[in-house]
Amino acid sequence: MGCGSSKITEHDIEGQKQNGEKPRENKVAPELGRLLSTYQLIPSFKECAELHCFADDVEKAKLLPPPVPPTTKKHEIFDINKYKKVDERAVKAPSKLLKQPLSNLVEYLTEGLEDDLSKVRAIYRWVTCQPVDSMKIPNKEPSQSHTMFQLWRIKHRKGNYAQLISLLCRFAQLPCIIIHGKLKGSTYEVGEKLDEEQHYGEWNAVLVDGNWRFINAYWGTCAEGGTEEEMWEVVDKGDGELKGDQQSRQLFYSCDENYFLTDPDQMVSTHLPSQPSWQLLANPVTEDDFTENAFLKDRFFNMNLKLKKPKKCVVMCQSETELVFEIPKERSLNLDFQHLLFRMKSTQGNLPRYDRYVFLQRTNDETLQIRVRSPVADTFRFELVGKDVTVRDKTYDYDWIAIYKLVFGKDDDSIEPFPECPIIGWGPGRAMMEFGLAPMSHFGGEIKNRDDGKIEVKFGTTSDKDWNKVKIHGELVKGGGESEPLPDHVIHRVENGDVIFNVNTPKTGEYALKLYAKGERDKEAKNICNYMITSEQKGENYAFPRGFQGGLGPKEAFNSLGLRALSHQSGMIETDEEVLEISFEKTNENIELSLSLTGNTIRPEMAKRLIEETVEGNIVTYKVRLPQTGNYGIKVMGNRGRGNENVYDYVVQYKKSHKKKSKPSQNAAPEMPKPPPEPQVQRDPRLTEYIQTMKKAIQEQNETDLELALDDLKNLGLPTVKDEIQYGETELDVMRCRRELNEATELKDMDALKSALQLTKTKNVENRLTEEVVRAKAMLDRLRNIAKLMHAVLGLDQKTIAEIRGYQHPPPAVHHVMMASLLLLGHWEEETEDWKNVQIALGKLGKDSIKRKIQELKVNDIPLDVALGARDLIRDFTLDQVRMVSAGGATFYIWVRGLTEEIEKRNAEIVHTVRPRTSQRRKEKTSLG
Repeated sequence: MGCGSSKITEHDIEGQKQNGEKPRENKVAPELGRLLSTYQLIPSFKECAELHCFADDVEKAKLLPPPVPPTTKKHEIFDINKYKKVDERAVKAPSKLLKQPLSNLVEYLTEGLEDDLSKVRAIYRWVTCQPVDSMKIPNKEPSQSHTMFQLWRIKHRKGNYAQLISLLCRFAQLPCIIIHGKLKGSTYEVGEKLDEEQHYGEWNAVLVDGNWRFINAYWGTCAEGGTEEEMWEVVDKGDGELKGDQQSRQLFYSCDENYFLTDPDQMVSTHLPSQPSWQLLANPVTEDDFTENAFLKDRFFNMNLKLKKPKKCVVMCQSETELVFEIPKERSLNLDFQHLLFRMKSTQGNLPRYDRYVFLQRTNDETLQIRVRSPVADTFRFELVGKDVTVRDKTYDYDWIAIYKLVFGKDDDSIEPFPECPIIGWGPGRAMMEFGLAPMSHFGGEIKNRDDGKIEVKFGTTSDKDWNKVKIHGELVKGGGESEPLPDHVIHRVENGDVIFNVNTPKTGEYALKLYAKGERDKEAKNICNYMITSEQKGENYAFPRGFQGGLGPKEAFNSLGLRALSHQSGMIETDEEVLEISFEKTNENIELSLSLTGNTIRPEMAKRLIEETVEGNIVTYKVRLPQTGNYGIKVMGNRGRGNENVYDYVVQYKKSHKKKSKPSQNAAPEMPKPPPEPQVQRDPRLTEYIQTMKKAIQEQNETDLELALDDLKNLGLPTVKDEIQYGETELDVMRCRRELNEATELKDMDALKSALQLTKTKNVENRLTEEVVRAKAMLDRLRNIAKLMHAVLGLDQKTIAEIRGYQHPPPAVHHVMMASLLLLGHWEEETEDWKNVQIALGKLGKDSIKRKIQELKVNDIPLDVALGARDLIRDFTLDQVRMVSAGGATFYIWVRGLTEEIEKRNAEIVHTVRPRTSQRRKEKTSLG
């Protein structure tokens, strides 16, 4: 439309003299300004080397300043609020001016304006409010002396906006040049080489107060709404407020301030003059740089962002890439960012879900980081959009910041999607600040843990609300293919005016930590902050004890009962001491306190025996014995005659100390030999009781009672009971090893079996547990065999699977083997009878790939009747028969046979009563009958 290469004619310049009309006295410009262009606008124009352009009067053109960078930025000279009256007058220009000469229009627009900037503004604002495409402009050519003639030329592609601006400035005696070159406009596809015709455009530079300033009135007048994406299909629209689906291309008319007095560094992102000096840059960019540089849009400059990486618009990577922008710190919280991800439509193959393969976060107040990953080799277009949430203009919405083409070159089944992005995004933001919290420990959207998976997230309070009455809770969600909430892995407390969350991640992986708060006036809890946790921990973590997610520390009844915590004010206790002491002071003698203990390793009958209470005056002390490393919950209850009330909650993270006693220094004075213990004249009456308790516990195989009895014997400190203690410890070792061997065998857990067998060997009790050891080793061998079979399948390369998938009419042996394999993975016979469905299953990638499903398959989850059905599907074929037609099929055959044999062994007592099943229909008939 308005950016074409149509030329001005002599008639346009001397339009007042056309059609026999009497020339009008020019009150605006007694002497018309110069016409300048970087190309030969009309044959009479001559080249002006000093100005790097063509001019109608070269000698007068030489008097103008050369094209050099302006000495000031746009924001230093232009404040739109100061030009409201100029704008209003321009927008309300009478329509009768359209049937009058351009000089009349310019006279109206510049009346009363003395400075160049105001005049340029009036011209720009009038042009940008002319909806040429929708205006009622006659098809017949109007009088060439009328303003309407110039609009008619634009609508009929005989002229353009840059030429109109030049003519208007000529009458206003404002030096103005038409610049031609290449544009990254609506026809531009990111990364492509720019074409002379398809990407041609014209714009202006106007001399304002001695500095050349850019104007593109066409881009400032209309914008193309929606997209007509022939190459791309949207696969992720982010989680923000982006509105509507992609619509067909159409024009919207609105004044865009980006293209009025545009700064050169912004202009060169989308405009490349054919004459480099008219970039108005100290170091002009080359055409190659213009093509390859990151495609930065107007909102990038509006937000005062800076690009850290990547500098090129096409990003070549393997499975993941990173984009980084610098944010102005003072505006950080007011800037909101979202994204769109498109996939090239011509790409072949199955498309995994891409709605969670982008992670966008602020790593701090000054840095925006975007990570994009893909499990398959593919090509995408990534669009970053944003807005300033403080802008109240109804026409203001999200707009493009930057656009990239991302080319992923590697298929990688191990690539998992990020945790699902919440609506408010990742990291501390406005929602958290508005609720009255400020981050103290973690300022970005990602928390990396390389240690033990135990994380503490701390916030300061910025409001005077009673935080003990605010309902707060956290939620941990597993990332990867299946989003899975993990209950009891987050606890919190309010302490010294700070809100603190503690998180235990179960194992290595990515998680979403979602934090919620509900004030006294809120109807429901609000999501106030979210973090993605990336854990590289070595071991595994248990959940916190249940019943403590309402908050740790003192409860509402604590102060009303007149209590004071003497030992532990914090509700979170970390200790390596086996015995924990907790003390309270009572101001009311009628208050009765009690304490309960819970934990992952504590049985209810054991808990009471681990607590000892002592009362001295108004001081109540509890000694709590912690049996082994783990998480424990302690609830302190108070009773003032009307039932128990919860007064204090603790969570204890206990890690058993393995500190060795330090050896005396070589320079230290030698210790005096201790005298031998004096012989006991009287036998301690407790000794007999403890020994009898120990023997009874051994006889009843009561591990807990034996452990407590041994502790009591040790606490006596009598050397004469050394043999009894050694005997009891040996029996305790036997009990523990027997229990762990039996539990591991029952659970069919390979790691637990290895650990139990190693413990039995270390404690030297294998000869006492021969039967248990034999069973455990047999189970371990069976599990190793299953693992070996699984690894054989996982070791198949993509070429081998593609070979199986490539059969158009597979041999019966191969078809039945794949039917059996897929049956174990949940695909019924009525689906896999059709080989095309088998091909589809084999062709899936990412989390839906057959190898991934085999890797995640749990033997115990396979129903016995289904396993027997899979066995029957391959019963008519031997391994050699399958191997002769397909080596890959033979690997699947061995896997199916090994897995079904294992399931038969696990169900040996009932296998003869179960009918094999391969079809979903049979079960439905049974349930209906």
